[in-house]
Amino acid sequence: MLFSSLTFLLYFFPLVILVHYILPKRWQNPFLLTASLVFYAWGDARQVPLFVTLLMVNWGTARLIARTQKPVTRRVLLAAALSCDFGALLFYKYTGFLLGIAGLQPAFLSGLTLPLGISFFVFQAAGYLFDVYRNQTQPERNPIAFGTFLFLFPQLIAGPIVRYSDMAKSLHEKRRPDARALESGMALFVAGLAAKVLLANPLGEAYSQLHAMTGDMLCAWASLGAYTLQIYFDFMGYSVMAVGLGRMLGFYFPRNFNHPYAAVSITDFWRRWHITLSGWFKDYVYIPLGGSRQGQLRTVRNLLVVWSLTGLWHGADWNFLLWGLWYFLLLSAEKFVFAGRVKLPMILQRCLTLLAVMLGWALFVSDGLAGFVEYLGSLFSFRTEVQSLFWLREFAGIILLGMVFCVPGVVEGLKKLCRRFALIRYAAVMIAMLLCLAALAKSSYNPFLYFRF
Repeated sequence: MLFSSLTFLLYFFPLVILVHYILPKRWQNPFLLTASLVFYAWGDARQVPLFVTLLMVNWGTARLIARTQKPVTRRVLLAAALSCDFGALLFYKYTGFLLGIAGLQPAFLSGLTLPLGISFFVFQAAGYLFDVYRNQTQPERNPIAFGTFLFLFPQLIAGPIVRYSDMAKSLHEKRRPDARALESGMALFVAGLAAKVLLANPLGEAYSQLHAMTGDMLCAWASLGAYTLQIYFDFMGYSVMAVGLGRMLGFYFPRNFNHPYAAVSITDFWRRWHITLSGWFKDYVYIPLGGSRQGQLRTVRNLLVVWSLTGLWHGADWNFLLWGLWYFLLLSAEKFVFAGRVKLPMILQRCLTLLAVMLGWALFVSDGLAGFVEYLGSLFSFRTEVQSLFWLREFAGIILLGMVFCVPGVVEGLKKLCRRFALIRYAAVMIAMLLCLAALAKSSYNPFLYFRF
């Protein structure tokens, strides 16, 4: 079930919000856990037992870790639970890739499907285990409350990655958001829905049409621009919807995007893009490896590990690994080569950063290395045809509109306007919702790009 589906918008979402609001405290967590299981089973019922098993393993192991002070026992328990979590992720997501490297293609791979949201689920569970192991949080005693934290449907499939400590208080109190929280949550949800349905979806169609014009340089760059905007509005839209839904249910999820295409460096870009994933790798991989505290060589090694894992987290293929290594090279160059040595005008810094990010997306979206080489050939073919002008005219409007909504001043200005004038805010929410419903009723093109990661 997608957030941007009519089934969710017209039936599931209103019913869950209403019932959750009127239920007494003791029934809210069981209801939300049940609703989350239904939400997940709607799209991938076969994998529910896997997630429930992992849920119980993590809940029970965290309690055992907290009960013993013996370092060896704690490490063994942590390793056992992490082996279950990452073992499941490795089996479902990387078996085909690893066996392909060895030249093997067993028959069982044809029936092996990637469970929706398993990467987000495993990272959230692993973060909880690490926090309990470090004595940074107390383990959850109630398995229903823990299941609600780990399986909560707004952020189950595509994040943001939430820490238990951010939800612990809300899990154990009566959640009855006031009118202001309900209104702001609804406004956030509709804003995210509009980003997804009114921007990301038509941009995705533009990318598909333009990318099909193989060998045409103008269409290739236009398609890359469309994809650059699509993946942002697709993933950002989902994250904003998740935050809005969480707020209407009495939970406050962290922000996952902060105008990333306005970044002035690659370092700045990754402080703004998928913030919760960057924070997870920093806290649970980069810093435990030593961070930047043990000399330049160790820092480079740690960056290499983090960005190799970041690339592979997004997909089991060489192009995803190379995409992660692309950012490793860029970030290493910024940190050790250009830091404090090169001063460029702000606009030029933004343009160069965006160009580097777009070339990274070309690698990211390509179908393997052969697809990337073909895409590069089109981007730098220095050849175009007259018919490309028709396609550029056809999609120029949606691409320009997407560019406008990437400008921080535009977005923040609209936010201030809506906060100041209630009538404008209500009208904007109603109009955006109606436009989204009309678009969904008209078009069948409605993918979520990050669901496959």
